[in-house]
Amino acid sequence: MLTRIPHIMGKSPKILKVFREIKKIAPQDTAILISGEKGCYKELIARAIHDNSPRCKGPFIKVDLALIPKDSMEKELFGKDGPLEVAGLRSSRIDEAKFGTLFLDDVSVMDLNLQAGLYAFLKREELESPNRISRPAVRVICATSENLKEVVQKGVFRKDLYDILNSAHIRIPALRERKEDILPLAQYFLEKAVERFETGAKEFSKDATDFLVKYNWPRNVRELEDMIKRAVLFSPGGVIGRKDLVMGDVNCCSIKEFLEEKLKRYLKEMTQLENCNLYDTVLSEVERSLITIVLKATGGNQLKAAKTLGINRNTLRAKIKEYKIRF
Repeated sequence: MLTRIPHIMGKSPKILKVFREIKKIAPQDTAILISGEKGCYKELIARAIHDNSPRCKGPFIKVDLALIPKDSMEKELFGKDGPLEVAGLRSSRIDEAKFGTLFLDDVSVMDLNLQAGLYAFLKREELESPNRISRPAVRVICATSENLKEVVQKGVFRKDLYDILNSAHIRIPALRERKEDILPLAQYFLEKAVERFETGAKEFSKDATDFLVKYNWPRNVRELEDMIKRAVLFSPGGVIGRKDLVMGDVNCCSIKEFLEEKLKRYLKEMTQLENCNLYDTVLSEVERSLITIVLKATGGNQLKAAKTLGINRNTLRAKIKEYKIRF
């Protein structure tokens, strides 16, 4: 029985395959490669492997390689003595992970020299624990959002390191590949957010569930969780509609929907005032913001900005002067 992994729950054939692979690989002490798009929660897969392995009582040490300066990576991982002297290390991440698991996220960012060091370390661990009589000091799990096979073909990732990692490879399917898991995940995130923020009971409307299933989820489960958390916080009532889900991301809705929702929240307070000159105020603020954004996006090129805006260049100059826009 696997330790529960709620963020990657589901009953789709592809996610059930991942669960079977975790169950098969977890008891072994081989190095592992976990691949999948960003937002697939690869770290949770690594933790599930650790928690369901004989190393579960040992440390789980995560190293996000993308956050470490390249000239510091070797010392961070192996300490001052380097990968071949790891047994006598002081203050290295591998030393911290002893008798447990070392999780290396974004492994594709390592340079070739560090890849050589990691390969040498993995081979040494393999040779020093023949026939599994003695376990390696550290189990290494690597994760990547890149297609490492393609990175190898480009000559920026060592084939020998790829081969040793790829011998135990788990690929996490993108959320759009397992649409039958979307609504159970959404309901889990809804209940979790309602409990955390103490908003009172909330539920999805029909147009919200239709949107959740049809949306392509380019940022995967992380995007789903963030979207629902935001909707729980800002939806005004007990029913979360499609507009509540998409208002945080202009890519998910039309400009008309986006502006309508933003203006509703602004106007709710403004309409309580008398003689606030609401029409002119809103139009001028929208116009000022739009012109400023386009000017910055075009590097201050007024001709290009005017074409993007669909107005005459002289009109643009007049607006810049009127609103005292600096860019």
